[in-house]
Amino acid sequence: MLVVGREELDQHGDTSVLDVLQRLPGITLDGDTPRLRGLGGGYTLILLNGEPAPPGFSLDQLAPGDIERIEVIKGPTAENGGVAGSINVILRSAPKLRTRELRSALGYRALAPQTNHTLSWGDRIGALGFQLPLTAYTSANAGEGVVQRVSRPTGSSRREDRVSSQDEWRGGGVNFTPRLDWKLSEADALSAQLFLQRNESRNLTRRSTEVLEGTPATYASERSATRGTWEMQRLQGQWVHKQADGSRLEIKGSAQGSLSRSWGAWEGRPTQGAGIALRDNLNSQRERRYSQSGRWRQPIGDTHTLLAGWEVEHRHRRELRRLFEDFGSGAQERIRGSLGSPFVVEVERQVLYAQDEWQPGVHWSVVAGVRGERNRSTVQGLGEEVQASHGALLPLVHVRRAFDTQGRRVLRASASQSLRVPEAALLLTRYSLNGNYERDLPNTPLAADSAGNPALQPEKATAFELAFETQLPAGGVFSVGVFHRQIDGLIRRRIALETVPEAPVPRWVSRPSNIGQARSTGLEVELKGRARELLSGWPGPASALQLRASVSLYRSAVEQIDDPNARLEGQPPWQATLGFDNRVARSGFSYGANFTMTPSFSTAQTDRQRIWRGADRRLDAFIAWRVDAQLQLRLAGNNLLPIDAVSRSSVADLDGFTAGSSSRRSTVTQLTAHAVLRF
Repeated sequence: MLVVGREELDQHGDTSVLDVLQRLPGITLDGDTPRLRGLGGGYTLILLNGEPAPPGFSLDQLAPGDIERIEVIKGPTAENGGVAGSINVILRSAPKLRTRELRSALGYRALAPQTNHTLSWGDRIGALGFQLPLTAYTSANAGEGVVQRVSRPTGSSRREDRVSSQDEWRGGGVNFTPRLDWKLSEADALSAQLFLQRNESRNLTRRSTEVLEGTPATYASERSATRGTWEMQRLQGQWVHKQADGSRLEIKGSAQGSLSRSWGAWEGRPTQGAGIALRDNLNSQRERRYSQSGRWRQPIGDTHTLLAGWEVEHRHRRELRRLFEDFGSGAQERIRGSLGSPFVVEVERQVLYAQDEWQPGVHWSVVAGVRGERNRSTVQGLGEEVQASHGALLPLVHVRRAFDTQGRRVLRASASQSLRVPEAALLLTRYSLNGNYERDLPNTPLAADSAGNPALQPEKATAFELAFETQLPAGGVFSVGVFHRQIDGLIRRRIALETVPEAPVPRWVSRPSNIGQARSTGLEVELKGRARELLSGWPGPASALQLRASVSLYRSAVEQIDDPNARLEGQPPWQATLGFDNRVARSGFSYGANFTMTPSFSTAQTDRQRIWRGADRRLDAFIAWRVDAQLQLRLAGNNLLPIDAVSRSSVADLDGFTAGSSSRRSTVTQLTAHAVLRF
């Protein structure tokens, strides 16, 4: 387990949790979604205080000032599962001594200044401890993009066009995460955590289409504006009972509600003819979640410790999408496919797990356990109802061999199984139109409509891992590890030309399906420590400069696709991170930088479809001044070497249809001034 505590969270002056995660070895970002070992799309489990984050939640909505620590576990455990592992964000807890703190940040990226302010007050009054963090923030960003599309349907002429876009994003929100701890006795303690969150966003997009070859586009220019709100309320309670023999019982319960709403308006100016086409859409998603869990830890003799637990969860989600169109004949609501009818999901999940932690000798420890998981879901929409039930027993074993009594050189090996259950929304056959092409016109395989698959089954992963770690004499660490995963029942989207009731012409539709097996293998190397320890002859002070570096190599293959680039979606061939931190003696100043790089790579989605992503690099740097024990100042720069995000997609002779597209989107640098005042 990798733990990022308060000291490291404070060090760089980050205003987003995503900036913190990007520096950690083995973590890549796909937009605002973190991936462990290059695996996303449900393979990486995101937790808040040990419980799954709700749909619509994003880690960039959390400020580091709201967080006590971040726990990163690579690989499944009996308690948490997760094919690639889990990222558990623990919110601030009550302090041992009184703390009053104000964190304030002012930054600029595009359009307008960004702000982030956190006021936190923590104290203890007898057996009661509390922490009251309140965060308010604003954000702004902008970007420009160009998409060039080429298509040649069967029996038709070639068409090529270029779409230019300008986007603006603005938003803001408030987080309030109070916590109360009550020590009833030496054996019993109660705690309660409330998490209230609300934010809103306002987006504006302008698009213009230039036809380079072929028939004219339907609309020469388009403009859309959206406004959305998101709010969440979560209450968690915990009772901990400890006994003199070392046993520990934890009982938890939580209730959560979330609501997201969005309002959008679109207008298009036709290439030919007069008039303006108008659309308005209203979307809402409401979810309620209740869970109860327990965890019991009991030492047995001198060499065994039994860990057992359970978790039950109920989720109810209701979605509604409404679309009103006005093409000059008056506004009309479209009620077909995924539009105009409520979509309701009920999910029941039960988990039982048990494991034995055995220490057969001074240098050995063995953890063997099993996780039983059962998921039941019911999905309803447009008169259709789909029920699914999935379950599995998932064994695991972890072996640790220490080569010295202090545990400074350690070898770890593990074998485990885990389950990835598809989202319930994928089970309903409801049809959703791709907005890039009007419903009365044929689309392309690269802009396919989407629909679900009631026969979809979970993926089951079997994993093997081996890692060696040694602590260097001056406090540094060197580690190297290899892993291999086999995934059965891999879920991948298949594209086919279909006749659908919602459109008068055949349309290309993408549906998820289980296509077979896939493999993922990797090598991870990490080195960090003092420069004088790692580099012989380093002239600087013994403890001034700290260096860190990591390299991760990934290889994956999908057996049913005959292509050397048939890798798991989004998994790069490798990722590298370099960084340093330095303190200037007797000055209060410190500075550092971090550089991450991912190469360009191609992915064969199917035998006919391919996706290419351009190289990505990011340089972050900071300088900090500790004025005194109460005041700290920081200046940070993120994405100091911005490069455009480039990607390409292509389809070769899919039922006679050939198509390709390339896109380029700009990125910008962000500068932030940050102050921490303790009083």
